[in-house]
Amino acid sequence: MLACMAATAGSLFAANPVTLEIAVKSIASVQAPLLVDDVLVLSYKPQRPARFVGARFAHEGWREIHPYSLNENGVFVLDYSIPEGVREIRYRIVVDGLWMKDPSNPVVESDREGTEFSVFTLEREPSRPIANPRREANGALSFTFRGEPGKRVTISGDFNNWDPFMDSLVETAPGVYRITIRVLPGRHWYVFFSEGRRILDMYNPETGVDPDGYTVSHFSLLSR
Repeated sequence: MLACMAATAGSLFAANPVTLEIAVKSIASVQAPLLVDDVLVLSYKPQRPARFVGARFAHEGWREIHPYSLNENGVFVLDYSIPEGVREIRYRIVVDGLWMKDPSNPVVESDREGTEFSVFTLEREPSRPIANPRREANGALSFTFRGEPGKRVTISGDFNNWDPFMDSLVETAPGVYRITIRVLPGRHWYVFFSEGRRILDMYNPETGVDPDGYTVSHFSLLSR
């Protein structure tokens, strides 16, 4: 059995520390929606005490409620990682069961039934800090690799029976390779191969050791 360092899902998929510092600790009053890297920061401060504040998004089919966190300044804050390819965010917030538009966002639209929702539009694709693996909106995982251009790069792990040839990354820009795969929830180990060389994932600090004594990269995936 592999011996490894355990990693939490939060360390893999949460907003970066700078974003969390801004979103959770620094906001002292309600502000308009703010984009930091690829994270949308929403804030809400009720006029009277509230127990729960959350948001739903149109690009998710309005299915999932994302809860806000209450910071030490009494402001409810949500830091939401924007999925790739989404340039317009339509959303509604809920406060103790009451659904409404975001009062801190002046951009509002209505559907055919007259229901109002808030809108935040991205002017361009946001800067996305690389952190492997990245969980996409459909639940799949994306891995990014940087190296010499024009090479064949593959990923080998317990999720593909450690086959070093099965899953090839695609070169999306010179020297930038990427692959998106589906992985079952649980603890997983993997390594990249390039020109026959085993290479640890430079964008994932979590590592372990396989039965042959090789150091490998590691992550833990929780079910949604």
